[in-house]
Amino acid sequence: MVGLAGAAVLAACGSASTSSASSTTKVSPTLTIGVDNGSPTLQDDFNPFSGNQRIGTTYMYEPLAWVNPLQGTTVPLLAASEHFTNPTTLVVTLRSGMKWSNGAPITPADVVFTFDMLKQYPALDGAGIWDHVSSVTSSGSTITFTFTAPDVPFAQSILETPIVPKSVWSSVSNPVTFTNTNPVVSGPFVLKSFNPNEYVLAKNPDFWDASSVEVKTINFPALTGNQTSQLTLAQGGYDWATLFIPDVQKVWVAKDPATNKYWFPSGGEITLFLNLAKAPFSSVAFRQGISAALDRSTIATKAEDGYVPVASQTGLLLPNLKQWLDPAIPNSGYVSYDPTAALADFAKAGYHLSGGKLTGPSGAVSMSIIVPNGFSDWIEAAQVISQELAKVGISVTLQTPEYAAYASDLSTGSFTGAIGAFGGTGNPYNDLHGLLAASLAAPLGQTAASNYERWVNPTTETYLHALAAAVTTSAQRNAVYGLEQQMVNDVPVVVLYQGAIWSEFSTKNFVGWPSAQDPYAPPQPYGQAPLVIMTHLRLR
Repeated sequence: MVGLAGAAVLAACGSASTSSASSTTKVSPTLTIGVDNGSPTLQDDFNPFSGNQRIGTTYMYEPLAWVNPLQGTTVPLLAASEHFTNPTTLVVTLRSGMKWSNGAPITPADVVFTFDMLKQYPALDGAGIWDHVSSVTSSGSTITFTFTAPDVPFAQSILETPIVPKSVWSSVSNPVTFTNTNPVVSGPFVLKSFNPNEYVLAKNPDFWDASSVEVKTINFPALTGNQTSQLTLAQGGYDWATLFIPDVQKVWVAKDPATNKYWFPSGGEITLFLNLAKAPFSSVAFRQGISAALDRSTIATKAEDGYVPVASQTGLLLPNLKQWLDPAIPNSGYVSYDPTAALADFAKAGYHLSGGKLTGPSGAVSMSIIVPNGFSDWIEAAQVISQELAKVGISVTLQTPEYAAYASDLSTGSFTGAIGAFGGTGNPYNDLHGLLAASLAAPLGQTAASNYERWVNPTTETYLHALAAAVTTSAQRNAVYGLEQQMVNDVPVVVLYQGAIWSEFSTKNFVGWPSAQDPYAPPQPYGQAPLVIMTHLRLR
């Protein structure tokens, strides 16, 4: 969490922690990254607010700043500095002399326009900015965000919003459906070429920190599944990938121990989302039963090959956020596997075993679980869940749509169960607000920004509002404790195990990758972390 005094602490950006290694071996300034899923081919979408945007979009569009979830430090990007003048006023000073990739200057007017656009088109406002902000104004080089109430921890969501050029987007008739196939950007890379099987980014010479970028070209081939991608990685086809690999030492490292590296830090929580707008999942007792019926240790071991631990039902990524853990919660929120207790919970909800089937007012209980096609570890988790729920009489069907269809079903509530992920921001407010805030849910058939399970609870709103207004650690902690208690007692989602940030990379051409010894960023080739990683990599 960011306190009032600590909100403006900025980490250095652009200086590599690992110096270039001298070598007479010819190296390539090109990275090939295995990260973007085709469905089965790539769709041309570089809208930074679209749920279907290409992964490379975040290599091109910058936010004001980025918070490293591994360290809690704030890295300035478009912003030179930021601070709270009081608990409801955030002031950001923009860097001077920056340009868009078309040569036009980047100004505070672009920042104000971006946030006003999110207000005009709420479907773009996935972070719920305008649930917390009443105005965004500029004067000189500064932008002032005025909050509707004290909202210090929400600064992270504001700072991490991508900024777009007013001169381009002001003429877009519908930015919600705009696919932005010729992006004008501020970041370290620009779009060079695109086809349905691969797109290519090139270094942006107008990037404000271009001298720190030694990667000249990035290739993003379409992924077609985890197994095929593992083979490509093992054969040296990728310089950087984010793949779940059983026995990574044998499959990857052993192929070239000198240059093939990996780091799998925890970066979120893998979760069974249940559609709370549909019976029987609307019943707290029924959800408690499902939670007790799942052997999380077995699920994690089989799905992730023993790389990750089980997760706490509190929703906190432990031990990273242990300072926020309510000591009154038994066993730190870790749920024991107990099928007998599960059946007792089902009985409280009006469901009983009959002929080996869990039966209630509408007959035998059945459900489906959706998982994106190609996510082999999540599919394995869903298969184990199906087997364990069958033991308590619930029939489960596994569905594996292509990712675009999965994302659409999740956001519109067209599912009964789904494997997904949340958290990993390093900030319990942002983790739990995104998961539980009523403003981020939507009626069935309408698109939810997040809160896909559609949890709407007035007590939760009270805790979230209290947390947003808290400027002392004790007040923040009390609100977080209340949210944890709801996660454990009401089970809005069933938290399963910690999700690793799968990251395999080669030092054949570049050094300076994030590591446990130098965790300046999560080692992920997606999200906003690459904006920082690209300024740290050095040609070998």
